[in-house]
Amino acid sequence: MNTIHFHISKFRSALLDWFRQNKRLLPWRGQSHWYPVFLSEFLLQQTQVKQALPYYHNFIRAFPDIHLLAAASEEEILARWTGLGYYARARNLLKAAKDIVDRFNGNFPQNYYDALTLPGIGPYTAAAILSIAFNLPHAVVDGNVTRVLTRLFRFEQDIRIPSTRKTLEQLSEQLLDPAQPGDFNEAMMELGALLCKPRQPDCDHCPLLFACKAGKSENPGNYPIRSKLPEKRRLHHFVYLIEKENRLLLVRRPQNGLLGGMWEFPVSENGHYKPEHTILGELLHKEYGIHGRVRDISPQLQHVYSHLHLRFHAVVIADVKGRFKKGFYRDYVWKAVNEMSGRFLHSAHHKAWEWYKTTKS
Repeated sequence: MNTIHFHISKFRSALLDWFRQNKRLLPWRGQSHWYPVFLSEFLLQQTQVKQALPYYHNFIRAFPDIHLLAAASEEEILARWTGLGYYARARNLLKAAKDIVDRFNGNFPQNYYDALTLPGIGPYTAAAILSIAFNLPHAVVDGNVTRVLTRLFRFEQDIRIPSTRKTLEQLSEQLLDPAQPGDFNEAMMELGALLCKPRQPDCDHCPLLFACKAGKSENPGNYPIRSKLPEKRRLHHFVYLIEKENRLLLVRRPQNGLLGGMWEFPVSENGHYKPEHTILGELLHKEYGIHGRVRDISPQLQHVYSHLHLRFHAVVIADVKGRFKKGFYRDYVWKAVNEMSGRFLHSAHHKAWEWYKTTKS
């Protein structure tokens, strides 16, 4: 049983005093409108602040309010999101913006359960926006807060188990300062980001050391306890850069699934095939119904996703004949090479594009 073993008022005061003196100056903090917080929370899902910052500035310049964001095309949102990963977030950001404009007259709903009806907004994101932007008493539990709580209470349960998360949420609700819920939540997350780090936590400067069981036992690195995830799946692809009259063929992935709605070059899963010219030509014709000459083949390239390790060879195809069959893909377009830029592609195929440019020099 994880009972609170310290004075909550002392805990809150120590944490909030530290936060006021040490918090990072982030562009969405201290804003009078909820929109910067809303945008930042989508960008920060599964992403560290330093990675999200340039994307935040890009988005806030392009779409300074919810109405402009809601009016954007999915293609424009995905292009600006390129490189950040987890592209379902980008599509949900746009859907949520449209929903806020259409259903809530351009205002973020201040009822927790209404907020949960918005695409891409789960319990954490709803609580974060409502507490930080509206000062409503909803506690948050993200990765940083989980780390702080499990060390405070020397929590022995596996955090991947749903019942464990429920317990952590209940503890967080008990600790929350109802008078300053937004600052309290940000302070807990900031403590986890700056001091209570996964490796080498800075316990000597922690304002909560007086209350921390793991810190006093000098074993905070043992927490949180989590079971191992399964190994990343491995895939091998050929990525075709198909040339025709100074244009390249781009295809759009289906809306659902990995990289949904993103543009890329056509691919073939190569299994155990070696990157040989004859085999590549046969695979290309079988998959897409066209013939062509293999002009160049890249060395092996790779890209790592959260659950997937992708290895691939980029293959330049010239002298194309036949009609392209889009098969798996939603759509395709021939894009002039001199109009191409990496912003049209997801990160893995951006690597193929960068290699391709070296073959043209």
